[in-house]
Amino acid sequence: MTYTSIIKESMIAVHRNWQLIIIQLLFMILSFVSFFLIVGIPVAIAFIIFGLDLTELLRLKDVFSAFKGTSELLSKYFGIAVFIIFSLLLYIAFMTVLWVFAFGATVSMLAKTILDESQRFSTRAFFAEGKRMFVPVFVFSIIIGIIFLSLTFILGILGDGASKIIEIAKTQEATLALFLGIFFFLVLLSAGVLLIFIAMAITFYGMGYMLFNRLKPIESLKVTVKYLYSKPSSMGFLAVLMLGYILIGAFVFLIGSPLTLIPFIGTILSLPYQLVAQIAHGYVSLIMLSSVFYYYYRTACLPPPQGSIADSGTSQKITGEQAPVPEVKDETQQA
Repeated sequence: MTYTSIIKESMIAVHRNWQLIIIQLLFMILSFVSFFLIVGIPVAIAFIIFGLDLTELLRLKDVFSAFKGTSELLSKYFGIAVFIIFSLLLYIAFMTVLWVFAFGATVSMLAKTILDESQRFSTRAFFAEGKRMFVPVFVFSIIIGIIFLSLTFILGILGDGASKIIEIAKTQEATLALFLGIFFFLVLLSAGVLLIFIAMAITFYGMGYMLFNRLKPIESLKVTVKYLYSKPSSMGFLAVLMLGYILIGAFVFLIGSPLTLIPFIGTILSLPYQLVAQIAHGYVSLIMLSSVFYYYYRTACLPPPQGSIADSGTSQKITGEQAPVPEVKDETQQA
């Protein structure tokens, strides 16, 4: 089993669920339209109701005077400020529910296709998997978010400590301060990239374990950490996928950049190109997720608990391994 064969099998799984690319595009358009429906239009109506004159706020002198009399401005436009904050919170909540539902349904459909090659996409199954995976994916995302915030906080503390050491070194010798600045920058950059990469590996492989074995998010994280420690090649495979993802993204960006330099026609051509670029981005993202799940499924070899979505191939393998036991007993009796 090579990396190339895994990616090929993952592409087949994605092609069997090609409708997921269209659904990703539709959800992206829906999120864009919902911003105007939830935030844009209500805020514009609120501006009219509260009688707020935008032309006064756009004047430079009024902007500086607003900073001088913040309390007066807040008391005058307190209602509109509360309304804008409420609209933004409502939009964020709607987007969270929308993308957690879509992501849970997407990864579950890919996992089912990996387990059963005859599995095909259906709208009914998509919405059913979205409902089933909503809570596990939501809890799992919160845990991963806490991990990323913790890593950011730790790196921020280390960076602040390094800057203080550099400031002290500047009072002693400029060359030493320059050396320490470059040294700490490289160390923090390497540590940050490594920690974020490990956190992403736990995220992807943990999601795969949760899908294949239907365990709770915290249990999936514990088992995933053990898996990554016992299978270092899984980190290398993820690094290859991420490198390919970055290179493809850079290639798509370089192709579209010259279009913006062409006056008028370039603007017209960039619109359909952005649509094609988003479809390509969704396609590559699905291949990356499917490859991670397929690799984990082939290398973990963990018998799923009773009631999991795994196929009957695992139980057949276990039964086959227990078959030689009667032969051992017969040899003992003959002896």
